[in-house]
Amino acid sequence: MSTSTDNMRVDEAHGPVRRAVIDYATMPSLLIFCDAVFMLTLSILVDLASTSRAATGTLSAFDFTRPLGIGILSAVTFVLITTLRGHYKPWHMARATEHVRAAFVNWTFTIFFVATVIFCLKVGDDTSRLSTGIFAALGFITVPSSHWAMGLWLRRAVESGAVRGRPSILIGDASQLDHVFPMEILERLGLREMRRFGFAGVPASMASGSLSSDELETLKSAIQFARQQRIEEIIVAMPWSSLERLDAVRARLRALPVPVKLLPDEVVHELLDAPRVDFGSSVAIEVQRAPLSCIELAQKRVLDIAVSGIALTLLLPLFAIIAVCIKLDSKGPVIFRQRRNGFGGREFTIYKFRSMSVMEDGANLTQVQRNDKRVTRVGRFLRTTSLDELPQVLNVLLGHMSIVGPRPHAIAHDDEYSKLIAGYAFRHHVKPGITGWAQANGLRGETSEISLMERRIEMDLWYINNWSIWLDIKIILRTFIEVFRNDAY
Repeated sequence: MSTSTDNMRVDEAHGPVRRAVIDYATMPSLLIFCDAVFMLTLSILVDLASTSRAATGTLSAFDFTRPLGIGILSAVTFVLITTLRGHYKPWHMARATEHVRAAFVNWTFTIFFVATVIFCLKVGDDTSRLSTGIFAALGFITVPSSHWAMGLWLRRAVESGAVRGRPSILIGDASQLDHVFPMEILERLGLREMRRFGFAGVPASMASGSLSSDELETLKSAIQFARQQRIEEIIVAMPWSSLERLDAVRARLRALPVPVKLLPDEVVHELLDAPRVDFGSSVAIEVQRAPLSCIELAQKRVLDIAVSGIALTLLLPLFAIIAVCIKLDSKGPVIFRQRRNGFGGREFTIYKFRSMSVMEDGANLTQVQRNDKRVTRVGRFLRTTSLDELPQVLNVLLGHMSIVGPRPHAIAHDDEYSKLIAGYAFRHHVKPGITGWAQANGLRGETSEISLMERRIEMDLWYINNWSIWLDIKIILRTFIEVFRNDAY
């Protein structure tokens, strides 16, 4: 039998069916049309505003051929690049940050191609360098902005029901369906969930790979419903551990001329998060990525020098104020030095503003706890605001650390956790950082339980395997928000 979720029509559960005015399948064409019109209009307006004839009011003599040619070439190039990269798919446009970044990159390729065409065809003399340059520069702002606006409109249109998604049903084990996307996520993917058909409980027939009579009846009901409601897509959510059982479900769903998509279970989902690479005639999953390439290392180093150099220049007065406060508050040096393990496990000395009355750097270290008596009055403020970490910009400039990377731990703690947590040593495949993916997600302060450290290490390893320069920038921005939102101690 089906579970209780089977008998619920989503449209009925959420009240009257909302009237759709646009079909989801037409969205890519509509977005392409908007891009083409926008770029043609932008090219003409820029050329119109930058010519002396427009300034003198002799618009009748204005030649539309030149800006029209530039606009058409730019629009065709941009649309082709965006289409080939799959960025006109509505679900991609609904991801605002990712889509704006993609639009910026696609426009960059477009401008390089347009400039190459102008150079190769030797039409530079017939093209206004001023208007073309302004058109290109404005595009870096207006094109990503227009895509952000289109993505925002698309999300709101889907949520309001103005865009009609493809009617779909979900089939699978009740336990798996509980973890499937909620309706609003399915809507963003262009799907309108009509009903769920769940196999009750854990089937006793799983070991044999055959389907029980109840499961066969559920499939029969699903197929009948799909035919009556003209379902256009079926989503299956079942464990991948029994391939025979999956094949039995697939065999029966072949009676319907609609696409069937199988969602990964928890085990497979974790593997699919890893990058996929061509491996001969097959595809391999990269469960551990290679060290950063020379180009990637150069990108990261440029970002490190730029951010740390600017920070050191702007924060020098703050450094002086903090140093004076530390000296007036307690005896001891202003800067705390401690040995840490860096890239490849190589040892270096980390710099921090002293926030405690002790200068521990031995085999036995005690982590700072809440209301720790070793923390000075000024030190408590510095730790709460993370200002004690600021001198590490010197470590970044010296090349010991990076702005973003796994946080370096004391050598004594490295030795301890490397014995308790699998994969701990992999953190040393990149330079340690002032902040990291774990810190940007709120994992700061004491790790009183091994599970807290395991969670940090899990995030550090994810960062290493998924590194990009955009991820570093994202982490830097999120860290500022996290520092103001959550206190450390």
